[in-house]
Amino acid sequence: MPEIIKNLVLYKNYRFFASFPSIVLLNSTQNNESQLLLLFRRARDSRWLLDEDNETHQKLKHLVDHIDSRSQITGIFFDCQLNSLTEAIPLSANPEAADQDANLLLLRNGSLLLSSFSWYPLHAQLAEALKETGTRLYGHPDITGCHYLMWGGFTRLSHDQGKSWTEHNYLPQPPGAKALIPDKRDYHGGPVRGQAIEVGNEILLPVYGTLNKDKVSSSYLYVSSDQGQSWSFRSVIAHDPEQKLSFTEPALLHIKNKTIMAFIRNTSGNDHFVTALSTDCGQTWSQWQENLLTGHPVHPLKLSDGRIFLSYGYRHKPYGIRAHLMDSKAEHLLGDEILIRDDGLCADVGYPWAVELPDGNVLVVYYFTQEDGVRHIAGSIVEL
Repeated sequence: MPEIIKNLVLYKNYRFFASFPSIVLLNSTQNNESQLLLLFRRARDSRWLLDEDNETHQKLKHLVDHIDSRSQITGIFFDCQLNSLTEAIPLSANPEAADQDANLLLLRNGSLLLSSFSWYPLHAQLAEALKETGTRLYGHPDITGCHYLMWGGFTRLSHDQGKSWTEHNYLPQPPGAKALIPDKRDYHGGPVRGQAIEVGNEILLPVYGTLNKDKVSSSYLYVSSDQGQSWSFRSVIAHDPEQKLSFTEPALLHIKNKTIMAFIRNTSGNDHFVTALSTDCGQTWSQWQENLLTGHPVHPLKLSDGRIFLSYGYRHKPYGIRAHLMDSKAEHLLGDEILIRDDGLCADVGYPWAVELPDGNVLVVYYFTQEDGVRHIAGSIVEL
């Protein structure tokens, strides 16, 4: 039976809301042991300005907005014993917008691919003027003080093991998508939260957003054949023509040859994720299938023994993090559900990302909320 060896706090600061992590095992150099790079979204948590017994401070333990005009991606390097090697270091800032979720992929050429998306903050008067033109706005100005535009999905590359990064490279507009603001700003791809993969000489990047005149989100695929320098739209992964289900936060898994699977969050109300299969590297996709596991979003990790480790947030009582093993063909679940954590304060937990350590154990990182209400990055080591 899998065993939870220990739980760790990887980053916690009561003045910041830390969430949506990703982690990667870096290539070891000739004279150094392997290192881990953890990236996550860090934003302000202004509750520290209030006394802890203040009514608003207590209320916001359970309700904190996920959009902030100062959010940016931040990184920490660790050794494989999970000792931090650096302080939390913000990546170079986006000059116009606020960066959100981090998604990491180590490419075969040794470079790192970071994919994410941005929010563009708007003050109240400008937001009202744009709203009159039909522009879709996001956010809760009563909490954050701003409205926001979905500024788009982007990628960045690092050629020095995460020490420095290229500038933001925004994705092209998908076919059938409405421009964000005609003649001003295209709809640049959409939000990105989920694992990209490298198959052959291509990088496949899953994205989600609204297409055509849809009211709900679809999941779709971008591809790069030049190691992440440029991107083109390839296909729609999952779409609901009845406009009842919104398919978001897709993550990809390479099964074998040209066969890949997408694990997708849906909003049908039962919180069962769905999967879609492609046997031609994402050119075409099977009809999506509902899975009976409850939780979101799902991160699929291919283990060295071929099995697949699925981790996901559990936003129902008892709040926490769960996982399940799957066979190497992604056809059957193996054994029982693995309960990693069930001590969360509220539903604002999850977004796990897993990596296999050199000793064969699995490290699962995620964001978590406990009694003090401080959103932080935690990790659990699972022995399989």
